[in-house]
Amino acid sequence: MHVWVRALALTGLLACVGVGTWYYANQERLARQWSVYRLGRAETLPQARAEIARLESGPDRQTAVRDLAAKWGTGNQQFDLYLAWYVGQPSSSELLREAFSLEFAWREPLLTRWAHYWGWRAQQEPDQEIASILAHLEALASSDPSQPIPWREVLNLQAAFELTGHARLAKRLHPDNWHERYRKWQKAVQGAIPRVARPEAPFPDWQGPAPDRKRLVGL
Repeated sequence: MHVWVRALALTGLLACVGVGTWYYANQERLARQWSVYRLGRAETLPQARAEIARLESGPDRQTAVRDLAAKWGTGNQQFDLYLAWYVGQPSSSELLREAFSLEFAWREPLLTRWAHYWGWRAQQEPDQEIASILAHLEALASSDPSQPIPWREVLNLQAAFELTGHARLAKRLHPDNWHERYRKWQKAVQGAIPRVARPEAPFPDWQGPAPDRKRLVGL
């Protein structure tokens, strides 16, 4: 009997050591997953901003922003709203915007989702916002076509491509290849931006009352 007791005690001790070792080796990943979970459960935009900022400033920020981008569009509408809102804020890093944009390349339905959100939260009517982008990029292309654009403008342009029926130009759009894609788009639309209605909700599958769009834009 004593032999069995000692064997069980030893087994339990080894199991505890194994769990402790696994936790120590994975504690950063677990902390990131917990922060991502907390983001989806945040009750206010300031809380969501704080969670994302914590992930962006952590010791493994590149992995953290990839985790955020990979989580987007996987079923948590509140998480999706917070992250889409945040990448449009001045506080967002270019690293996060880049990861968010590149996610469209291998999960193509996300581009439609992003464009839907972009049209919903646009300050002007969506087609007027697209016309503003066209005017801005035309001025930039005329003065210095080799100048890269920031990832925030890449995301805006990807939404414009999708909403005007030229989604193929948005795939793997990059700050350095925007000019060629823009010229193809400009030739296709010929300055005639189609009417784009503002969606009533942030995402096509949104459930429940839509959030206050003006409040999100104003923050």
